[in-house]
Amino acid sequence: MHLSFRIGKPGDSGSGAPGTIRRMLSPVFGTIAFFVASYFIRRYLNEIGVPKTLVRGLVVFVLALAAAYGVAFIVDWASRSI
Repeated sequence: MHLSFRIGKPGDSGSGAPGTIRRMLSPVFGTIAFFVASYFIRRYLNEIGVPKTLVRGLVVFVLALAAAYGVAFIVDWASRSI
């Protein structure tokens, strides 16, 4: 008896071709955007003199997370039209 299953969208060839690559673009660009956004937000808060506290760390985290979600959404939307 042979049990097999396929992971992926229906109609996906499963060969690791464009479908898999398109699904990986969103998390990759989202992660990159998170670190880039957190760097620039931290730098901006240093320039205006905001003290380093827990609240400042949470603000940086939340804003960078929002930027990462936005970039991931845009990449996902753009990759669907390809």
